[in-house]
Amino acid sequence: MRAWAAAALLGLGACGDDSARESDMVAQVSGEGQTLALERAVVEHLARRDDISEAEAQARALSTLRLVAARRVELGARDQPPEHPDELDPARREQLERAALVRVWLDEVFEPSHRAADIPQRVIDQNMADPSRTRRLFHPELWFVCQVLMVPTQPADGTFVKPPSEGEAAQQWLAAANAAFAPLVARVHRVEPELVTEDGCAVLGRIVGTSEVTFAGPEQAPDASMIVRFERFAFAPSDPGNFDPQWVEAVTAGAAGPGVVGPFATGFGLHLVVVTNIEPAAFADGSLPEAQLRAAREAHLRGEIEHAWQADQLQQTLAKIRDRRVVRLSPELERGP
Repeated sequence: MRAWAAAALLGLGACGDDSARESDMVAQVSGEGQTLALERAVVEHLARRDDISEAEAQARALSTLRLVAARRVELGARDQPPEHPDELDPARREQLERAALVRVWLDEVFEPSHRAADIPQRVIDQNMADPSRTRRLFHPELWFVCQVLMVPTQPADGTFVKPPSEGEAAQQWLAAANAAFAPLVARVHRVEPELVTEDGCAVLGRIVGTSEVTFAGPEQAPDASMIVRFERFAFAPSDPGNFDPQWVEAVTAGAAGPGVVGPFATGFGLHLVVVTNIEPAAFADGSLPEAQLRAAREAHLRGEIEHAWQADQLQQTLAKIRDRRVVRLSPELERGP
């Protein structure tokens, strides 16, 4: 590549004899009878353009300079090297020049006019009307959990059966359930650090197994067999909805953060819960006065959809540019004289 092309396209400057340029040099690559210099202005330009630190920009530029130096050495070792060590094939040079012009156009024309603030209000309103998006972006505190629970085996018709809730029968069922549950509970507690991760529920699911396991019932009621089940879901403690209040209280009271809770009993069975993540509230209802909440949600939404909107607008803009470049001839001209 020519020196001017390296400066224009890659943001790299070649060292000259000018003392002013030498004073602005921040680093250089030397060897094999050549010296390539990196100027401060180039580093500052790369840092601004790519939104990185000057140290990262300098490292990138030096990496490119080393590639240029290595290429010069490679070409110099040929029997018939090119007249200039940075000489490029004309087609390759044209490709690089066009790529540089595109980057200039993006930097100076497209991106400044397609910021998050430039997204039309109608697009914001359409996204705000999408419940699946707003539930994901604007919510109270969310707890992500999975649980193993021991419950009575369901009859063939699928009817849900609760365990005994009163008297000696309840005590016998709970004792039998705890005994059957104990090996699994011990194993879960041993691997607790592995469970409090993004894939923790998948690990717990593998521990439980893909099939339901049936256990014998208490000695006094051998036909009252029990079965282990696995579930994963999220809930909001401030708005539990249809969740059992006793279950919500047991989970939230026993967990200051992600970790294993239980086992504990409710009217539905014996539960062992793993809290894998607690996501803080994000612009939940009532967190701000209504007007401020609407403005904050819109600003957050703009940031969320900015890149997708930019990509869509870029495709539309390129399509319009291609359409303008189409040359159309009238039928009379196509037929000729």
